[in-house]
Amino acid sequence: MLPNNRIYQFIKVFSTSTTKAKKTSINWRTQIKRTQLVHQISSTLLQRHNWPSLLQNLHLSSKLTPSLFLQILHKTKHNPQVSLNFFYWIKTSLHFEPDLISQCHIIRLLLGSGQTERIKPILDSLIRTHTATVLTHSMIQSCEGRDSQSDALSLVLDCYSHKGLFMDGLEVYRMMRVYGFVPAVSACNALLDALYRQNEIRLASCLYGAMIRDGVSPNKFTWSLVAQILCRSGKFEVVLRLLDSGIYSSVMYNLVIDFYSKKGDFGAAFDRLNEMCNGRNLTSGFSTYSSILDGGCRYEKTEVSDRIVGLMVEKKLLPKNFLSGNDSVIQKLSDMGKTYAAEMIFKRACDENIELQDDTYGCMLKALSKEGRVEEAIQIYHLISERGITVKDSDYYAFVNVLCKEHQPEEVCGLLRDVVERGYIPCPMEFSRFVASQCDKGKWKEVEELLSAVLNQGLLLDSFCCSSLMEYYCSNRQIDKAIALHIKIEKLKGSLDVATYDVLLDGLFKDGRMEEAVRIFDYMKELKVVSSSSFVIVVSRLCHLKELRKAMKIHDEMLKMGHKPDEATYKQVISGFM
Repeated sequence: MLPNNRIYQFIKVFSTSTTKAKKTSINWRTQIKRTQLVHQISSTLLQRHNWPSLLQNLHLSSKLTPSLFLQILHKTKHNPQVSLNFFYWIKTSLHFEPDLISQCHIIRLLLGSGQTERIKPILDSLIRTHTATVLTHSMIQSCEGRDSQSDALSLVLDCYSHKGLFMDGLEVYRMMRVYGFVPAVSACNALLDALYRQNEIRLASCLYGAMIRDGVSPNKFTWSLVAQILCRSGKFEVVLRLLDSGIYSSVMYNLVIDFYSKKGDFGAAFDRLNEMCNGRNLTSGFSTYSSILDGGCRYEKTEVSDRIVGLMVEKKLLPKNFLSGNDSVIQKLSDMGKTYAAEMIFKRACDENIELQDDTYGCMLKALSKEGRVEEAIQIYHLISERGITVKDSDYYAFVNVLCKEHQPEEVCGLLRDVVERGYIPCPMEFSRFVASQCDKGKWKEVEELLSAVLNQGLLLDSFCCSSLMEYYCSNRQIDKAIALHIKIEKLKGSLDVATYDVLLDGLFKDGRMEEAVRIFDYMKELKVVSSSSFVIVVSRLCHLKELRKAMKIHDEMLKMGHKPDEATYKQVISGFM
């Protein structure tokens, strides 16, 4: 007879085997049912035109899984339209959301069937919910054949680039290189453009080098982007060499003509214009001529301006009496940053008492501000204020931000206060820097007015600005103003630095404002903006005023919070209790 322990082992083994067998049996049955369901759905999709009504009877809401859906897609892959119709049907009728791999498979089908316009919403959703690395891996797995994979990945790269997500775009490009795929030139151009727009010139140059090494053949759009990148990095001579070597485009000529016009070299500008139109047979547009017009106005070359205006009228880029259509022309020039040309037409219109649209004044204000022409922007602002003209918020924000730049005219402080009181708050960092510069110059009246205006609008600046003004108030015994400033700061849950608080506490006690000092000290503790010196000031002053009970309470808080001063100072503090 077998021992009890051996009997137990056999029972355990046989029981486990039985359980596993049962599980295996269940798994097989489930798998068979799923295979039958996939076959049933696939056959219905491929053979019956009325498949939606037939599939409704299968109650797929509780049965369909991402894995089953992917199997159905593989079964129907030779009829892409059926797969796509089924995909849209389950999303709308069953509210079923396929997994990443399945959606990548759908994108490949849409791409293969030329329905690229339907890819964007799917890809946009995937970009929001997955990293570039995960999405790229999934796209590679879902595609069959290297051409299909390369096209799909180029599409992903293009999508990231057009959204301005250049770091994600660079990751997609890197992974394509790792797997040996060459992206489409259009996708590379989109990424180059995204980098250029974000002023990532060094990255753009590196990307162009990688494109050439990877065998991407540049087209005219590529060369246009490369020329813009070269110009922004100060390599104008390289662009000239490209033109002279036979690589050219309208954009490249526009860049060169604009460069010469800004330098005032109008002979070279007209030579390149002639070469562009007659030698290369390229189309010169409004942008081309407006560069020379802007340069002529900048350097007050009337003959150049008149000649260009004549050519623009001849080519119907301007109406014969272009002042009659001045609003659209001024706005267009302003949007292009051609502020000297826009200003010339604007002044002519004003001189001839031609009424201009409110938007025209706004465009001028914004353009002059962006170009850093502060004095001219101020003149436009005064016109807007005097005439009660309504302009867009973005126009005011551009103006108020440029006013914050240092070394501006004396009236800037008053203008800034005026615009801020209207509710247009500049960039906090730039505004803080400007106010700090006024503090350094000792312009306390201006600082006071600016801080009052911005605090009333609910904006806190860098603590240095408020701290500097607070110290000025205390050193000049303007305690009422100091208290009023702190009340405004409290309302915004702001604070000063610890050193300034020490100056304020000392000033309040010296002026006999004990209760206000204790209240502000409580606020300091609430924000944890206290130090040993703060406690020393309050305890010592309270002892001096014979408020010993309050002093002892704060003394105990000092010890509890770990702010006990050095031994010599501490002995001096406790001597006040004796």
